[in-house]
Amino acid sequence: MASKYYAIKEGYDFSLNKKVENKIVNTWAECQKYIKGVKGAKYKSFTSETEAKSFLFEGSGMLKKGVDNYPMDCLHIYVDGSYNISTEKYSYALVAVKNNIVEYVESGSSQSNSDRNIRQIAGELEAAVRGLEYAIEKREERVVIFHDYEGIAHHATGFWNRNEESSVKYHNKMNSLMNKGTEVIFVKVDSHTGDLFNELADEKCKEELSIESENAVYSYLRDNTITVVNAEVKSKLKTLAKDRIDNIITLDGSVDFEEEASNSEIIDNNTIKEDINKVIAINEYEDVLYKDLAFYLKKLPLEKQKDVLNYAEYLYNKERKLNQ
Repeated sequence: MASKYYAIKEGYDFSLNKKVENKIVNTWAECQKYIKGVKGAKYKSFTSETEAKSFLFEGSGMLKKGVDNYPMDCLHIYVDGSYNISTEKYSYALVAVKNNIVEYVESGSSQSNSDRNIRQIAGELEAAVRGLEYAIEKREERVVIFHDYEGIAHHATGFWNRNEESSVKYHNKMNSLMNKGTEVIFVKVDSHTGDLFNELADEKCKEELSIESENAVYSYLRDNTITVVNAEVKSKLKTLAKDRIDNIITLDGSVDFEEEASNSEIIDNNTIKEDINKVIAINEYEDVLYKDLAFYLKKLPLEKQKDVLNYAEYLYNKERKLNQ
């Protein structure tokens, strides 16, 4: 009897509690393992492996990172989602990058009322929608969306059938957004393979659900740096960076005053201690004499003097609020 190849576009592995995509198996028994009881499962049998692969990938409109070429001179957005079985909540995250500089990070979580095999992807679909909305808000002509769930591309383009309400809503929403003029290019990236920005999105998702991550970002920062546009973006990565937060560099040189305050070493109420690379400012703004402040300012480059004055104002306003 001739061998058969079963091509599974969409299925689910209940033993491992994860979705199955574009998988080829050689027996009907193994195929059933991934499709039985899965609402909207997509599969087909073939007599050759070549035909099976063609069924899975031809005409999908999806590229693969590390294999295909895609634009490098435009906005790149990495999207991901996660799910917590115990709380039945899902999360989403997106990381927007241009020229290897992180310019925007967003994440969130919500309760899921979907079927078991659908709620796993709810966050990934939401992340893709929010990512495209961000690109449109920024008036980007073109955006590359990186994703590990293939349905991000296939449901948006219509390559996969839409048998669930969630995929229908996603398809309609994405096409409504794509008709606004921003060109969208979908690129598949394998999860947990050391892709930095994909790991950022993954860990932000897990953070939203209090799920322990593999700390890939923290490990990366041991010997490397990540550049972000400003202190606001840096603050969103603070919990991932932990004690390696100094290896996240702000492009505009802005200061996260809350971070500086937590790292400040105060000698006494009337003294400023100077570290080699940063100013650790005052504890009580009112008690600093103008001549002392001028003395310390003269020791700093001009571009740092403004940061000190802004920080002093920040402390003053903070103290006023406490006393109100």
